[in-house]
Amino acid sequence: MRCIFCASPSAGSKSREHILPESLGNTDHWLPPGVVCDGCNNYFAVKIERPLLESTFFTALRHRQDIPNKRGQWPMVRGVFPQARIAVGLQRTKDGMAVNAWHERDNAAFVRTLMKQQRGAFYVPMEGPLDDQLVARFLGKVGVETMADRLIRADVAPEELLGEPALVAMRRFVRQGDQAGPWPISRRRIYGEDAAFGTECYQVLHEFDLLHIEPGEIYAVICIFGEEFAINLGSPSIAGYEAYLQSQGGRSPLYKPGELEALSRR
Repeated sequence: MRCIFCASPSAGSKSREHILPESLGNTDHWLPPGVVCDGCNNYFAVKIERPLLESTFFTALRHRQDIPNKRGQWPMVRGVFPQARIAVGLQRTKDGMAVNAWHERDNAAFVRTLMKQQRGAFYVPMEGPLDDQLVARFLGKVGVETMADRLIRADVAPEELLGEPALVAMRRFVRQGDQAGPWPISRRRIYGEDAAFGTECYQVLHEFDLLHIEPGEIYAVICIFGEEFAINLGSPSIAGYEAYLQSQGGRSPLYKPGELEALSRR
């Protein structure tokens, strides 16, 4: 057994690799130990997933949607308490919401102002910028691991991916991040963050698939709370995906024609 990213022997690896992080609500989609070696697994967690999940965009999203991490803890978001002119941290708890001064030096001013105020407000940013290259590496990781999952389900050894020339550059980009130029991505919203589907009015936390476009291009398409991201796994170009969307009238490949429009959602 060899790791699908670094190609090192991985039969002794012990950790499962989650295709999407548990901190985005994923408990079902993972690869058995050894498909991704422990070294790459740890690297992805520290160098890609952690900084991405700690970005303002994903911290605010997980805070709004009440998504704890794998330890059951909710993310803390940074806001402003204008009455005291200090930064504060807001965090969901099992009992409601906890608010504290962001900096320990502001604790006294925070408490003093609260005791004086009968009413007030905290201001919290809804979104923030995303590092496109970090997102691209994350999407590439998800895409390669989705391909490995498909091979496993077809009873094919996932290390067969190591012999695929089209994936060499992406595997290196994900593992080392030393691509000379940008690896572009597609990003757009295809439904509302709080959309409810079906008669049960369920939310979709995440969904992902692979899109094959002639002549042989493969795109990883991932949607997180209605925000769709796509990346070309074979080369740093998104032109094929843009052409596909234009030919399909903007329809996401995650849905069949008319399927998304037919779903009951708010």
